[in-house]
Amino acid sequence: MKRTIIASILGALSLNAFAASPSYDFVKAGYVQADIEDAGDFEPTGFQIQGFKSLNESVYLTGRYGQLGEDVAGVDIDLDYASAGIGYRYGLTANTDFFGEVTYEYVNLDVELDGISGEDDNGYGVTAGIRSMLTEQFELRGAIRYIDIEEDDTAFEIGADYFFTPQFSFGATYVIADDVDLLGVSARYTF
Repeated sequence: MKRTIIASILGALSLNAFAASPSYDFVKAGYVQADIEDAGDFEPTGFQIQGFKSLNESVYLTGRYGQLGEDVAGVDIDLDYASAGIGYRYGLTANTDFFGEVTYEYVNLDVELDGISGEDDNGYGVTAGIRSMLTEQFELRGAIRYIDIEEDDTAFEIGADYFFTPQFSFGATYVIADDVDLLGVSARYTF
């Protein structure tokens, strides 16, 4: 019995031995839905595209653009957001990285109603997290993000990607912030 348990544990741990480290050269696009606290049935949906490009073994660039919108009682409300920055990765193991990012953040809120116009603002963000290839087909990630745009906010993110091939994967992400939760699904191409 003891040998079976020990063999099972060693077998599970050895799965990581064949997984590569996470890639920082990819683009992904997907669907996003927001759940805003105390906003009733207002749950804007939209899309997001994101990319990473490694500059060397440790440093990479990151960018993100998204749009969320919904029509509420005849009023069209749209939110555009963009982010661009630089990141640093540190290999904790052969298949797990710690990463940190510093980003420029931009948001634009557009409300189509007589006498009301849009508003835009910018700020910065700082992110720290872990990415791990649990197997060759499965990546898991978690991060904490601090964003300061007019007000500061802290968000927690967890996500996973399943690789159908070494280049193509499908994933899901869940973000929890002070007043809003985001749920996203995406397709990813690693180059």
